[in-house]
Amino acid sequence: MRRVCFVLRVRPDRLAEYRERHAAVWPEMLRALHAAGWHDYSLFLHDDGLLVGHFRTADLAASLAAMEATDVNARWQAEMAPFFVGLDGRRPDEGFVVLDEIFNLDAQLDALDNTALDNTARDDTARDSTTRVSTTLDDTTHDTTEAQP
Repeated sequence: MRRVCFVLRVRPDRLAEYRERHAAVWPEMLRALHAAGWHDYSLFLHDDGLLVGHFRTADLAASLAAMEATDVNARWQAEMAPFFVGLDGRRPDEGFVVLDEIFNLDAQLDALDNTALDNTARDDTARDSTTRVSTTLDDTTHDTTEAQP
């Protein structure tokens, strides 16, 4: 599941109203977002108007297209557009800037754990090979010793 983070800028004079609008989003909009594949969706708002959004989705383009196809999204975007600066006539869902994820703690820990598991597996394989060689050598030495008069 892809993690998506985006930014927008809310007009400073509309911050309080923007917060109020998001305290109780229309139930139809909530259901549409969920049905369109937006999961674990959160918005974070700074006092200077910086809005940071984060959600997870299997397919960003498909999730955006699914919302585009709903009537509730068109109505919501029309009502929200006046809250933002810099949209140049676009709707908020068309104007947000998706950020590149450059660090993810869990992904790096998983990579470390997988590397450790790979190393452990290699060590186990090497140890097993060494044990087989050693046992074979011991058996050969033993067999050779027993074969002598």
